[in-house]
Amino acid sequence: MQPEIFAAGAVLWRPGAEGPELALIHRPKYGDWTFPKGKLKRGEHLLAAAQREVFEETGIRPVLGRPLAPSFYDKEGKLKRVDYWCATPAAGAAVGEAVDPREVDDLEWVPLDRVAERLTYERDQPVLADFEREAARATVPLVFMRHAIATSKADWFDQDELRPLNQRGRERAQQLEILLSAYPAGKAYSSTSARCLETLLPYCAAEGVAVTGLPEFTLGTGKPAEASARLDEIIDAGEAAVICGHGETIDEMIAYTSGRLGTPVPFGPLEKGSFVVFHTFEGRLVACELHD
Repeated sequence: MQPEIFAAGAVLWRPGAEGPELALIHRPKYGDWTFPKGKLKRGEHLLAAAQREVFEETGIRPVLGRPLAPSFYDKEGKLKRVDYWCATPAAGAAVGEAVDPREVDDLEWVPLDRVAERLTYERDQPVLADFEREAARATVPLVFMRHAIATSKADWFDQDELRPLNQRGRERAQQLEILLSAYPAGKAYSSTSARCLETLLPYCAAEGVAVTGLPEFTLGTGKPAEASARLDEIIDAGEAAVICGHGETIDEMIAYTSGRLGTPVPFGPLEKGSFVVFHTFEGRLVACELHD
């Protein structure tokens, strides 16, 4: 049976005096205590929905970490799937006025060892168990992205490196700004080709992140050793980073990074405008996700 209803949310946590504390919300309509979540709007991406729903139900802007086990349950005869992420409050975040008291009338920060007994639904317990597997560890995301759709080669008569995104590609770049902002802001690296730099431009402008164009990540430079050395630097730095490249080069970088992290290549070739996120902790792979 395939899900007919899709929702997204997060296990929002913060350090406490005696360990992690998790945010639980109380919904007066149902009289329950649960994690913040909600249904996707038409055409909305999971990452965008998770950010929006957590903010609407807690007033706190979340920064997403690793994905958690999804929850499946029956909702009025339809199968509902809820995708969750670990999340922490954005720097300086405080409960705002976005919360509708008719939807959520209370929020409590509950110590981790008391959350299981406070949750109303048994279906939330596997999500909590997955969180506890790597509790209180803020993971570092490494994002590998293939550039969005560019102007056709047949319609371009200048150097290929200067070939820009087309209208659909620019629209995708605007969408990627929202999706990438779900994760901690970090360094941005790109092929020196216009279509790769343009794909990251909206995100970098919104986040105030400078993008570094690297010839060794550029198609046709024939510098695999230099590319690998640069990837080693990025991985060893242990900082959040997003890398945008071409289909041929980005797949090679994903394969190389998989080898560095000791895991099989997690996904097949990326489609244009798609990205893979490696969530790491102290140089160890904790989780991986694909967004197309």
